[in-house]
Amino acid sequence: MKKSILIIIVAFASLYFFNSCESESSADVNQDRIYALYEIVYNETADLSYARATFFFGGVTGTRLELASPSVVTANSEAMGYKSVLAYYEKELAGYVQNCEFLWTDLDENSFVNTASITEIDLPETLDTIIKGQSYELTWVGTSLASGETVWAYLDGNAENDEVLATQNTQNAVSILLSAVQTDKLSIGTNTIRLTRKNTIDGQEVTSAGGSCSGTFETRVVNIEVKE
Repeated sequence: MKKSILIIIVAFASLYFFNSCESESSADVNQDRIYALYEIVYNETADLSYARATFFFGGVTGTRLELASPSVVTANSEAMGYKSVLAYYEKELAGYVQNCEFLWTDLDENSFVNTASITEIDLPETLDTIIKGQSYELTWVGTSLASGETVWAYLDGNAENDEVLATQNTQNAVSILLSAVQTDKLSIGTNTIRLTRKNTIDGQEVTSAGGSCSGTFETRVVNIEVKE
């Protein structure tokens, strides 16, 4: 594994770990001040979907909360397990789950129903060769971006420090651009590429603190050629 990737993984793991140390019980806070984040994530390589629910005090930057019994959250009517290190609830689901309905009942017996949905994206069947040091436009297979959507393209070769991450979040966009500076970082020969598409909307049924729903599609990894 490359050093840069390892550093990123360790950094994120540390961030989650320290956030989890600050988690509290939902019994210690006003139930109307709990912010809920609901996510459905599909990984095409693994062919698995992950339903996740995270609860915060006051807002998405607030302290994470573990639900105190009898407060409970379900995903598509299935119980979710609590990940103490990451401080969120998760349910692993087989295959592609495009829509996930979350039901959370708080300690005041108020129930909130929210649905998170995924918008698909794919790579073209044939990818043009990238010319190192020249800009490159990749048009994805799928609908144009709506408000609140982002697409990321991650490219990687076999050498050190040749990873590239490009971002597109312009409404109505149908492609993503790599700058000449970015393609110049890539290794000559066979590289890999994958796309991630994420949408985020406001929650449908929330407390006064608010809430949000997001859907993420992670494509399979495919090869792409780079030449001089």
